[in-house]
Amino acid sequence: ALLPASAAALLAGCAPGRAGVSAPPRPEWVSLRVSAGNPLPLLVLRPAGPARGVVLAFPWGAGDAGLLAGLVETYWDEAAPAAGYAVVGVQVRGPSLESRAEAVMPAVLEWLDANLAEAADHLVLTGASAGGIGVFHAALAMPDRVDSILAMPGRYGGEASLEVLAGVPVRLVVGERDRRWVRGSEATAQALEAAGARVSLEILPGQGHVLAVAQRELLRRIEEDRQEPPPGRPQPLLPAPLSLAKHADGLRLPRRQVFP
Repeated sequence: ALLPASAAALLAGCAPGRAGVSAPPRPEWVSLRVSAGNPLPLLVLRPAGPARGVVLAFPWGAGDAGLLAGLVETYWDEAAPAAGYAVVGVQVRGPSLESRAEAVMPAVLEWLDANLAEAADHLVLTGASAGGIGVFHAALAMPDRVDSILAMPGRYGGEASLEVLAGVPVRLVVGERDRRWVRGSEATAQALEAAGARVSLEILPGQGHVLAVAQRELLRRIEEDRQEPPPGRPQPLLPAPLSLAKHADGLRLPRRQVFP
């Protein structure tokens, strides 16, 4: 099941990884108009100076304003802006982007080009639960703008080919006890690998659907994915030692347990 409002409200007051990080920037709400004329709210956090990248976040559950604010407050409101990233949350229900991305994402990109031009070509797409579904539909609508994808958890079940994401770093993070989403993450990892994406699947021990992950750890992951491989040397699929988990279908996928 997608994350209910009650779980998001609980998380808003106990976000991990805040110790030692400066106070978050003041949030700004912006309303866009998509081609159909409907409003599209954005929640924007700006770094103190010019942005060096944009974390484009898609909320869990029904994707309303409260759930979007809870997602950003839980994972993205301090460490990422302190490191120079703008954070832009899109108030939309993730699965609806399968049919709406072609209208929604051009409006988002137009706003980014006008307001965060220095970073508008360096987008990290992230989402949780319903948002972890939406990130893939959003990425397929603008693959040339995507630096990396972080779905936590996420899965893809659409009809469109994933081949336009070849070479894109994609991290799928899921709780070990979230069995249905583990299966969906594994299937998505296989499809992305077949399409040529740089995939890592991280299964967090003892965790369920709502992931407790420190903001600084998420920042470290997106920073690693932005690093270019040295000339003449391929970028390793995973930057640290890993173990391989054997699955019933005989495939072997990376399995890492890296977050506290």
